[in-house]
Amino acid sequence: MGIKMRLLQSNDDEYFLDCIDELYRTIEDDKTEFDSERILIKHSRFKSFLIRKLILFPVLFKFRPQIKNQRVVNFASMISGDFRLLIPYAFSSSMNFIYMYDVWPRFHAWIFPLLDFFGVKYVFFSSKQVLEIYNQKYIHIKCKAQWIPEALTSGDYSYKDYHDRNIDVLEFGRMYDEYHELIKEPLALHKKKHVFRTPDKYFLFADKQAFTMALASSKIVICVPSNITNPERSEFISSMTLRYLQAMASKCLVVGLLPSDMEEIFGYNPIVEIDMENQSQQLLDILENYEGYLPLIEKNYEQVLANHQWQNRWEIMKLKIEEVL
Repeated sequence: MGIKMRLLQSNDDEYFLDCIDELYRTIEDDKTEFDSERILIKHSRFKSFLIRKLILFPVLFKFRPQIKNQRVVNFASMISGDFRLLIPYAFSSSMNFIYMYDVWPRFHAWIFPLLDFFGVKYVFFSSKQVLEIYNQKYIHIKCKAQWIPEALTSGDYSYKDYHDRNIDVLEFGRMYDEYHELIKEPLALHKKKHVFRTPDKYFLFADKQAFTMALASSKIVICVPSNITNPERSEFISSMTLRYLQAMASKCLVVGLLPSDMEEIFGYNPIVEIDMENQSQQLLDILENYEGYLPLIEKNYEQVLANHQWQNRWEIMKLKIEEVL
């Protein structure tokens, strides 16, 4: 029997949080070191209230509250500083670990000190830029950190032969509004099937199955990092997100803008970069000559299978966790 590990997860059921579920399933399937138990954390106004109040009094950050020290590992995959997931579990063990997405600069001043408050031994950031800021400006924080890019479980995605794909261009998630407005009418004029979110429908797909079926049926997927689509939120943070990998695992061609860390992750440029001077014609030309892009699509697919699944990422995280146990 391995060391007990509690996988702390919000009970939100939106399909776009399946990246967390995919990681947790990978950990649950690994029986070599940990005996994992998934714990769903219900939404709690009280816990959220406590975190908000704690942020207002930074002098409290230096405290290390601990009720007891069980030999239990707590692991939480969380969006930004959602520390409510650790309450009360972090206070009954000194072995706490986090995988963290969307750590935007305006939150750093309270997120990073709270890592020590909650006794986090290791934090894994999805963004290389966030890790660099952490290492440069927060050297007084005891919690260790590492960059672990996002990943997926390839078995959750499928693909069709390109002849059988009936969606020409798919835009999902965050919209690059300026670009969208430039391509929308020309694609419609040329009778290309263009699927995108409309103002009356915040979520484009009802569930993950509908989402993955749309990916499997799409030729081109538009992917742009959030520092371009939502700079008021992400500021200058430019990172490869799951949407790039999901498109590649579904054998779609990614057209978009390259996140600052993606070429380093892949070792080459895996996308076709947007030509803002020739936006719609670029897409029409790609669709007309789609077979010429099949080698890139296949190369990306093989790279995702070999190097960018949660199993690859978990092996690294597991080693770091074992180092400090």
